[in-house]
Amino acid sequence: MSDPTNVTLRVTGVRSQNPRGFGGAIFTGVPVDATGSVLDACTYVVVKATRATLGGTKVERGQWWTVAGQLVERRSVVDGFELVEQQVDAEVAYLARPTGEHLVTFIAENPAFEGLGTVKARRLWERFGEQLYQLLDAADPSPFADVLSAAAAQRLVEAWACHGESRTLQWLQAAGFDIGLGRKVLRYFGGEAQARIEEDPYRLLSFAGKWSTVDLMAQTQFGVQSDDPRRLRGAGEEACYRMFAAGHTAMLSADLVEQVAPLLGRPPVGVQWRDLLATAVSEGLKSGHIVQTQHGLQPLGALVMERQVAKAIQERLTGGIERLLPGHRVERIITACEAEDGIELNPEQRNAIRMADEYAFACITGGAGVGKTTVLRSLCRLYQDAGTKVLQVALAGRAAKRMQEATGLPAFTIASFLKSVNNLTFDGPTVLVIDEASMVDIVSMSRLCQALLPHVRLVLVGDPYQLMPVGPGLVLHCVMRVPRIPSTELKTVKRYGGEIAAVASAVREGVWPSISADETASVAFIHCDDRQIAERVADLYAVDTAGTQVLAPLRNGPAGTKVLNQVCQQRFTGDGPTVTRWNDEFDRPEYCGFNLGDVVLCTRNLWDKGLQNGSMGRVVEVESLATKPSDDAERVLAWVEWDDGVCRELTSEMLEDVELGFAATVHKAQGSQWRRVIIPVTRSRLLDRTLLYTALTRAQVQVILVGDVEAAQKAVEAPPKAHSRKVALDLALMHYLMQADDNVLLPA
Repeated sequence: MSDPTNVTLRVTGVRSQNPRGFGGAIFTGVPVDATGSVLDACTYVVVKATRATLGGTKVERGQWWTVAGQLVERRSVVDGFELVEQQVDAEVAYLARPTGEHLVTFIAENPAFEGLGTVKARRLWERFGEQLYQLLDAADPSPFADVLSAAAAQRLVEAWACHGESRTLQWLQAAGFDIGLGRKVLRYFGGEAQARIEEDPYRLLSFAGKWSTVDLMAQTQFGVQSDDPRRLRGAGEEACYRMFAAGHTAMLSADLVEQVAPLLGRPPVGVQWRDLLATAVSEGLKSGHIVQTQHGLQPLGALVMERQVAKAIQERLTGGIERLLPGHRVERIITACEAEDGIELNPEQRNAIRMADEYAFACITGGAGVGKTTVLRSLCRLYQDAGTKVLQVALAGRAAKRMQEATGLPAFTIASFLKSVNNLTFDGPTVLVIDEASMVDIVSMSRLCQALLPHVRLVLVGDPYQLMPVGPGLVLHCVMRVPRIPSTELKTVKRYGGEIAAVASAVREGVWPSISADETASVAFIHCDDRQIAERVADLYAVDTAGTQVLAPLRNGPAGTKVLNQVCQQRFTGDGPTVTRWNDEFDRPEYCGFNLGDVVLCTRNLWDKGLQNGSMGRVVEVESLATKPSDDAERVLAWVEWDDGVCRELTSEMLEDVELGFAATVHKAQGSQWRRVIIPVTRSRLLDRTLLYTALTRAQVQVILVGDVEAAQKAVEAPPKAHSRKVALDLALMHYLMQADDNVLLPA
């Protein structure tokens, strides 16, 4: 391996924009100097860069990239000839010059330039370069005659006269905007882009999403000083975004100041940031980005969403919506459900059904295996008997599928429901049931409340002791803190019992139980250090590969799903046939990352293929790909038998949405069940009792924890992570309910 290299390249080709579905890019380029002159016509470099290294920027032919990293020699054989290439595994990569991509994209994507696609637009740029702006502004089609037909050239100058943004596009180019960011800025500000961004470069935070990128551009491209009021205000807004992204919807001034200081870095000589931050907060309040409430500071968006949800709940509880059926009819329905299903509902389940009949907003909670699905099925029968339309949603595709299987009625993910809400009618009595409500964040809940008419009843079903939302805020947890909310907790465990139930219940209550070290016990904890954990998990997995699932808290690290999947694949399927697809550049098959027998996981809802985010399967057949496909049709690479029993084809277009699934995150597993579950445990900020409880309750026969016993015990005995989120939904809801009692409208 040679010493690290630093080189500027003009991109000559893009081999893969997303190799094997893992993000990043592989591209080729020729070294150039500052003027763009090629340094050596016989030399080219292959660059391999991750998504994080590229910063989300799409690599395009003609761009200039400065890359730094180890230069290595790669040898391969193509058609019997040995090919030697210089490859840089880029540790640093930044776009040195977009070379007209803003203009190329503008022409190619604007309907006014019909018939002038990306190829022709790029050809124009390559022919005329920076002069193209002046030629277009001159409105003379003749210079383009050697590139375009006369009709196309005339159409080009006419469309440019009506729609061209010459100065803005040139400014985007000169200011170093990558094409993705430039497109967003131009779409939002149009011809005012230059003036608006130069006035306050930190407006880019709304587009770029990364403080370091915007702050660097503001200081280097626009000359903003480190103590500029615009920078202080921008840092305050960024701190709010970050706290919101971390789950908080409310904060104290001290919280905000604590977040702002690291963003600003070392202050200039003689300046104390804290002396200026009060002004930054004041500016944020003045601009309206931050709002002072009785609950502390709140980002405006978070405030609006929480108040919207609180108001929607209050209206359903105080708006005079009557019960659906008389009490005696509800009792008859309960009896009929018991007879039809051959079960006996316990008092908690019966109370839940009565409550949902009586109130227009209600919560049904309980741990794993307590019969929430049974109640849900009985509720749907009650609603149908009352002539009430039932709408069912859940956050994840698998959860929605389970609802549909349990009730026999259609169910949607929240995302698909919101996407199709304009096609739904809410005439007449209607109820929306939200399952797995502990994971629903304030953004999703506010959008649901906004979409529903006031007469639509709401039922939340979930377990606040299971995983909290990945997104910001808390809904079910907050609602359960309000004493006036109609709620029923199901406590009697029906689905499983014995040692697993006892350990899970203790963890749920924050009590560390006594767990055997015998790996044959129903619940066991095998102690080992981080260096051994992956191999130890694989050893235990080998005992029952067909009935075991590894559930990890993390994706990265020694006990993360990435490492565990690699170890398991190498151990169990590494010697088997491989799944390949055709590489047109090298005219040969290339490995896709899967082998025969691999467990695979779907990471996105693929409704057209009958798969949901979290669906799991196994590669049962590999297609031979010894020769190049004879047509452009999508080639079947392998066949996967999924957990619904259906064998489906795996194609190249699916590779981005399918990954190894020997080990999956606990979030992907919520609602699923396996005979045997293995849980690797290491110290992590994500580890808490709700995560361990959720993982434990996925097991039917045996659960084995592996790793750091002390870390697990501390996580169980500490308050759940949800308790550390600073939110205000519960306070807003109580305020609305009190205002309704006094018949006083809450001021806007």
